[in-house]
Amino acid sequence: MNTTIFYYSGTGNSLSVAKNLANKLDGQYVNISKYLNANTQVITSDAVGFVFPCYAYSYPKVLNTLIKKIKFSSMPRYVFAIITYGSTFGRTGIKFIKQLKKNGFKTDYMTGILMPENYIAIFRPDSASVIDTKLANAKVRIEQISDDIKNQVQYIERHSKPLDYIKTSIVSTIFNGFLHFSHIFFKAKKSCSSCEICVKVCPVDNIVMKNGKPKWGRHCTQCMACLNWCPKKCIDYTPITKKRSRYTNPDIELKELI
Repeated sequence: MNTTIFYYSGTGNSLSVAKNLANKLDGQYVNISKYLNANTQVITSDAVGFVFPCYAYSYPKVLNTLIKKIKFSSMPRYVFAIITYGSTFGRTGIKFIKQLKKNGFKTDYMTGILMPENYIAIFRPDSASVIDTKLANAKVRIEQISDDIKNQVQYIERHSKPLDYIKTSIVSTIFNGFLHFSHIFFKAKKSCSSCEICVKVCPVDNIVMKNGKPKWGRHCTQCMACLNWCPKKCIDYTPITKKRSRYTNPDIELKELI
């Protein structure tokens, strides 16, 4: 089964999952950032997957742009979505499935994979032992999920508790509204060496260099790639992150995200 997996990733968690799934399925994995400013792309695949992180109990809105830009020579026989998350993903998957349906896609399979916490703007990073445990469990989940996809299993993981609805409907709405102002809270210290890694790793081209220092625009998705990949740890998002450690997926090299 010819498989194409589209992924969106900041610190490498979703890329790691997409990469491993593609290897097990003999498919290809594609960074959706390549499609955001490109013309409509025609894809020929029997199976199509989407791997992306949960942001504030919803999915990154840039996926809406991707969905509109990809066209298929013939509709894929199997469509799946895999969500990476740090604690819970609420109704993220169901919300994404509805968006796919609006654009003519029927989703056959959707589930999530618990990964190390990377949103250090609010949450403390996991300890080394917790990171090791989560990554080991994630590898087991990837094996299970790849087998399901190979067998074209029909499964949608549903989170239907009242709190799940509240998180995905209210919290995500507030979060996405706040994104327009998030540039105010990023700051580079004097120790910034103007290496431009933050510019290169930003998946939505939201950062430019001005007078040798990074300047953030209004299109941030809060992936925290700039903050976590900075080699000198000189980027902060409010004073909260100053004393917190950084996290990037240990199985992913920086060059894979640039």
